[in-house]
Amino acid sequence: MNFKIYKKLNIELFFVFFKIFKNIKIKVYGYDIKLIFKKKDILNYLFILKKNSSFLFNMLIDLVIEDFPKKKNRFVAKYFLRSINYSKIIQITLNIQNSKPIYSLINLYKSAFWLEREVWDMYGIFFLLHKDLRRLLTDYGFNGNPFKKDYPLIGFSDLHFDFLLQKFTYKRIVLNQKKHNFYINNIVS
Repeated sequence: MNFKIYKKLNIELFFVFFKIFKNIKIKVYGYDIKLIFKKKDILNYLFILKKNSSFLFNMLIDLVIEDFPKKKNRFVAKYFLRSINYSKIIQITLNIQNSKPIYSLINLYKSAFWLEREVWDMYGIFFLLHKDLRRLLTDYGFNGNPFKKDYPLIGFSDLHFDFLLQKFTYKRIVLNQKKHNFYINNIVS
C-alpha cells in the first residue's frame, strides 16, 4: 500500500475515533493507533469497534499483560485487534488494579476464551462473565500465579513414587524461611 494513502487512512480513522469515543486517550505512533479505555467502558467501545462499518475490528489477535508490582494499577492489559477489511491493527490498553476483575470479551471475540484463561492462570486476573475460567498451563492444585512470583521456587508439594503403595503420592514441603520479594532496581543492558 502507498505510504501517503496509509497515512491518510490513519488520520481519517483518528478523527472518527475522536468524534465517536468520549473519555479515552488516543495516541498515534506512525502506523499504529493506541486507545486507552476505562475498565467500565470496554465492552461498549469494543462492540462499536467490531460492528461499526467505519472500523470493523472483527478479530482479537492477542491479549498481553504487563506487570508493574509497585504501581497502584499493577497490571496493564493490551488487546490487539485486527480489521481485515481495512488492513489495520489497533492496540487497546486497559489499566487494572491488582485484585479488581475485568469484563470478559468472549461474547464479542471467541479467541478471548483461551487468552483469558491463560491470563487467569499466569497472573490471577479474574474475568467477569467468563464461562469456563480454570487453570490452563499449571497443575490444578498449584497455589499462586507463576508470573506474579507469589509462590516459593520449589513449590508447595513434592510428587514422588511410593514403592510400598505402588502409586504416586504428594508430600507437603516444609519451608525453613519466608517467601522473599526480589525487585531489580537497576537494569543493566
